[in-house]
Amino acid sequence: MNKKSEGAELDLLTPEEVCKLIGGVTTKTLRAWNITHRHRQILAPIRFTHKVVRYERQNVLAFIAKCKSAY
Repeated sequence: MNKKSEGAELDLLTPEEVCKLIGGVTTKTLRAWNITHRHRQILAPIRFTHKVVRYERQNVLAFIAKCKSAY
């Protein structure tokens, strides 16, 4: 009965955790990338309110893979 389905539980990260995962970028840079980066659709932040923003781990990893040449 304690089975986890694949789509039921999202692994959500805070902007600070995403910055560490990407490799030391600031949150200001992350906000700028959400607006201007060419792969911003992959990053796709989830906005609960204007201050509470989360990112899915799988989207962040896909973003890093897509931009591999920059890292």
